[in-house]
Amino acid sequence: MSGRPVGSLWARLPRELGDVIRPRIPAIARRCVEDVVAEIGECAEVFGDSTLRAGAVELTRRGIERAIDRVGVPELLQHDSLAEFREQGRAAFEQGLSKEAAQAAFRVASRVLWRSIADAGRQLGLSGEVLYGAAEGLFGDVVEATMALTEGYHAAESGAVGPVEQRARLFRLLTGEAAYARADVDALATAIGWRPPERITAVVFRAAPGAPALPAGLLPATAPADLAGERPGALAGCPEAELGGLRELPAGWSAAVGPPVPLSRAAESFRIARHAGELAARGLITVVGPVLWCGEHLTTLLLLADEFLLEQLVEEVLAPFAGLPPRQRQELATTLLILVQTRRSAPEIARQLAVHPQTVRARLRRLGELFGDRLDDPDQRLRIELALRAERLRTTG
Repeated sequence: MSGRPVGSLWARLPRELGDVIRPRIPAIARRCVEDVVAEIGECAEVFGDSTLRAGAVELTRRGIERAIDRVGVPELLQHDSLAEFREQGRAAFEQGLSKEAAQAAFRVASRVLWRSIADAGRQLGLSGEVLYGAAEGLFGDVVEATMALTEGYHAAESGAVGPVEQRARLFRLLTGEAAYARADVDALATAIGWRPPERITAVVFRAAPGAPALPAGLLPATAPADLAGERPGALAGCPEAELGGLRELPAGWSAAVGPPVPLSRAAESFRIARHAGELAARGLITVVGPVLWCGEHLTTLLLLADEFLLEQLVEEVLAPFAGLPPRQRQELATTLLILVQTRRSAPEIARQLAVHPQTVRARLRRLGELFGDRLDDPDQRLRIELALRAERLRTTG
């Protein structure tokens, strides 16, 4: 945004420029709509109807008139100049256009208008500096006007659906993989009466076959939530205060609560919560009760974040165990894990395992034969520990 009030540059342009353009406005408006129809397929479909096309020409004419009326006169209040664009946004929604198509149509129309202004300026013999001012005035207003158009679009959109669908749309917007505009978030948040927090936590729900419907009042009335979609979930700004109702989950339901993240990374919290729920369903994370709090299982989640890479690590690091009988492998693996974790002596490891020290000494000699100098390298010991922990998790599951 330019930082100048809307109309500040228009006001410094010569009035004769506006006088030359004003009689041409109806033709310019028609040309704007023609170019929009030619360049944007969605608009071509909608404005194939002659009545809708005539309405688009009239809205465009009024918008151009509003802009040209500011040439060479004192600055007007911004809300006066933006009201038409809000109306255009509402009209675009009612005509069935997507928000993106409406924004693209406005950019095309602005380009057509600028060409007409430039032609008129050259006919008047205006200097390049004056024409530059006209361009800066027009395109400096494009940002504000596009925002107003979007506001009008969202206002019409919000009025067309109920609060449940608005909450679901906001949830899908924040947790989806596609990029989104903060203006879209703010518009939906305003519609449902939700104040976006700085940090957010995602909740993912899973239902067993035959589970009853989730009870009303489980979540705050304004929380972004989609409980009927393919990926049921919700967002909470303050989990401790807002998620107490999860204790009342009916039989057959479970929930995974992701880590708190900045609002812009809500999709990450949602992704981690989904993954945690899937791991719990496979038995790879032990959960007491129906709610899994990811913050209590970060090490496990990190280890199992990429199971393919983990398999490669286990296969490479624990290759010395290949070919050993299962019982011997398990005994050596248990001893090796304690060794790399604690670096304790044979008697201390023996007490922890409840076996004779001589048994542990024999195992340590065998481990030395299998792993050699790797047992003395801190980096290699970390790799060994990760591989052993991962294998234990997979075996438990």
